[in-house]
Amino acid sequence: MARIGIDATAVSPAGKGISRVQLESVRALAGLGLAHELIAFVRTPEAAALIAATGVRCELARERLSIVWEQVGVPRAMRRLRLDAWLTTTDRLPVAGGCPTVTWLYEVPTHRIALNREHGAGAYQRAADLLTLALWQRSARSAAVVLTGSQATADELAAVLPGVSGKLCVVHPGLDPAFSPGAGPAGRGRYVMHIATSDPRDNTETALAAYAAALPRLRERVPLLIPGGIGRRESAVRAEIARLGLDADVELLGRVSDDELVTLYRGASAYLDPTLFEGFGYQVLEAMACGAPVIASGTTSIPEIVLDAGSLCDPGRPQEFAAALVRVLDEPGLADDRRRRGLERAAEFTWARSAGKIAAALDEALAA
Repeated sequence: MARIGIDATAVSPAGKGISRVQLESVRALAGLGLAHELIAFVRTPEAAALIAATGVRCELARERLSIVWEQVGVPRAMRRLRLDAWLTTTDRLPVAGGCPTVTWLYEVPTHRIALNREHGAGAYQRAADLLTLALWQRSARSAAVVLTGSQATADELAAVLPGVSGKLCVVHPGLDPAFSPGAGPAGRGRYVMHIATSDPRDNTETALAAYAAALPRLRERVPLLIPGGIGRRESAVRAEIARLGLDADVELLGRVSDDELVTLYRGASAYLDPTLFEGFGYQVLEAMACGAPVIASGTTSIPEIVLDAGSLCDPGRPQEFAAALVRVLDEPGLADDRRRRGLERAAEFTWARSAGKIAAALDEALAA
């Protein structure tokens, strides 16, 4: 029996994104009944409580700064607990080495770093980005297995680091079963949905331009609802809404709870996502799983997630999105087809399937 450490330091009760990925990975691996001891490393007792029901042992990571945890805490934990393998989602592995590591990457970090520079990241983030630039290629080379969240990310990694091609394995993450069909918000009627955040990759400007171009061509006016915390971009988004004359048609909802988000997906007559880049298209997957017809970018990982279950458009061409939006809203047969295909496609993304592939990668690392 091997002893496998799992980095779950992002897990928290309010966590999303990578926090949810780490938590569901632990739960799904525990559910496989592996002949190995699993030890999850968390930062808080609250995070440990989320994992407790799985029976997986938890250890507290004492190092508060991520880089200190990664470069000092992880090697120390590997030695102290005599770990045989390590599973992580970071792109910065310990320089000092240690046991064989499986790292699960969702994107090549240079995209995120370039955006941080472009949009004036703070001093701490800039320093972290410099460390990432110095370490990520070495880390990918030193990992026993490199999992990627999409084929698009695998292809990009292979192009940048040809030497890692032989140890790449695509593992799509699973989807929380809470994202499922059901009733939409009471009294809302028909609406289009787009999620906006502080990340400019959301390409909200194109979503607004596409919606504005579609409105005059629709049989009836359908409002655009935009949930999400836009942060410092809110003033620019509001200014664009006013410039396009959409004040009466667009509603910024701000941050919403997971339950509210599911309900919004369920009631959407169309989900509009002109993202510029995604290592894995979680939002389009969530929308499909809730029965929303998807109109999304035909770029990076999105086509492999959507396949033929939605309309794919050029994120630089609002008119393409507008034409697709008009068709989905005014052709009931097309909308019904998109819903059916989306539900079928989303059902393929289960954590049980993901965990099986992760377990195989861990076995490969143990045998290295």
